[in-house]
Amino acid sequence: MQYRRAAVGLTIAIGLLALLVYGVGWEEVLSTLREANPLFVAGAFLTGGSILIFRAAVINQLLNPLTGRVTGRSFVVTFLSGYFARSALPWGRSTGSPIMAYLFAKNSDSEFEQNLAVVALAELLVFLGSVVVAFVGVITYFGLEEDHGLLAELLGETLSDTNAGLTGLGILIGLTLLAGAIFVTREPGTTRAAVIAGAARADSVLGRLPRVTSPDPLSSRLEGFLSTLETVSAARRTLFVALGIGICSWLINVFPLYFAFLALGVDGSLALALFCAPVATLGGILPLPGGTGGIETVLIVLLITLLGVPADMATAVTLLYRVSTYWLHLTLGGVGALVLSLGGDDPLTM
Repeated sequence: MQYRRAAVGLTIAIGLLALLVYGVGWEEVLSTLREANPLFVAGAFLTGGSILIFRAAVINQLLNPLTGRVTGRSFVVTFLSGYFARSALPWGRSTGSPIMAYLFAKNSDSEFEQNLAVVALAELLVFLGSVVVAFVGVITYFGLEEDHGLLAELLGETLSDTNAGLTGLGILIGLTLLAGAIFVTREPGTTRAAVIAGAARADSVLGRLPRVTSPDPLSSRLEGFLSTLETVSAARRTLFVALGIGICSWLINVFPLYFAFLALGVDGSLALALFCAPVATLGGILPLPGGTGGIETVLIVLLITLLGVPADMATAVTLLYRVSTYWLHLTLGGVGALVLSLGGDDPLTM
């Protein structure tokens, strides 16, 4: 059962987080959090919760070209349930997408592979949004601000070289993604033929294995997946609007961190939040729910290095940011999963 994996993963994640706070000094961290300005804390939770609205809007926009799509209350409940799976399960970004697609398909007249294509495309557009925001943060913080805390002291004159390297890397990644997108767009037949041929070979290999049978071959499923991608991609206005919403979702994602700065009296700018919020997600590579433990560690290190604040203050800011984003999303998603379960569907059972 998937809920057991979620419970085990969350238990491990909470344990690692508690160990991190204990190592820094839990009494100092709690003392700092008690002095937080409640008005700015409310701002962090308000903007943190609104992130889900934008993430749902990306998927809702991409679903528009499809017939029989999930709509209305069903969309809201199934989206929250899928986001709960994404947040609660280990490797949630990869395991959560099929679960969300499954729930969309089960509560609509559309097929699983259609919804999976939409959810996967939405994940890509949100990721591109994070790259854009991180790039803007790098340019804004390192290019326009003079004081970079301990980082300036450690790197000194090499800071500009680092900026040049980061800029070059960003341009290289951007050009690679652009080249791939242009090729897929200009040569859809070639791309489709290559992918379908590979899937057909996989079907022939799997067909020889004992107890590996499926009424729907992989090539057939993949055909529906690719057809949906082509349908959505052909609606250029839909695609660009969804990308714009994805970028906005990451711009909104910056404000909970900025409000955490204000709530705890940390001299952190909005430009710093623009840089740190998306970069901290690199810690999400850990196979734990929501990247818990890894994201906190990366963000704490960034704040100590860039601002020169004590470890307990950096930890307090990080906890406030994560509670107003990840843990809030987990709670709201859990409410959606509960509603769907009471309606007869278990969001964590496939």
